[in-house]
Amino acid sequence: MQKAKQEATGTPLSQGGLNRPLKMVNMVQARCSKCNPRGQGKRGWWKTCKHDPYYTVREEEVRHPKLEQTEDGRTIKTGEEVEIEYHKVPNWKQIADDPKISSGRMVQIQRERGSVFPEEIGEPPICDYLNCWEPNPTIHAKRVFTHEGVQTVVGNYHHRDEAAIVTLRLNETPVYVGVDKDMERRRAQLDAVNIL
Repeated sequence: MQKAKQEATGTPLSQGGLNRPLKMVNMVQARCSKCNPRGQGKRGWWKTCKHDPYYTVREEEVRHPKLEQTEDGRTIKTGEEVEIEYHKVPNWKQIADDPKISSGRMVQIQRERGSVFPEEIGEPPICDYLNCWEPNPTIHAKRVFTHEGVQTVVGNYHHRDEAAIVTLRLNETPVYVGVDKDMERRRAQLDAVNIL
């Protein structure tokens, strides 16, 4: 199910675990080998690029079995037909949105390099948790933390626990790991967090 969803949306498989507390913003990166060769294109090249810089065409093999009916009524596989399908998928990129990484400026830096939020090109928003690629998050935590003059919003998640863990991290509160006896303490810690 997850692999089928990944192939349909072009997003990587979700690999996030609740022991990786890092807020990531999923953006779509501008890429074009003609307008920005070797990353040396002129400033703002993506604004005039005619090659759809936010998408890549991905090739995928689709195998269809060749089946034959035998004289005794059985169906056997006699071979395979291979078709090549092409899918246009966004150039996904995870950007750390954490005050301790590049002074909390990574999203701004990527915007200056032409990256956009998925909603800007008609794609659904993606969960802000590290390696979680679930579309259309339902938890929208608007709480803002300030660290050394940088403000960070908790973000958008598809599960309350993810929002609670990022809230604890941004508040610089140690998070119980969640093994053995700590499971109950971790559950109590996450349930007590005000994510809004």
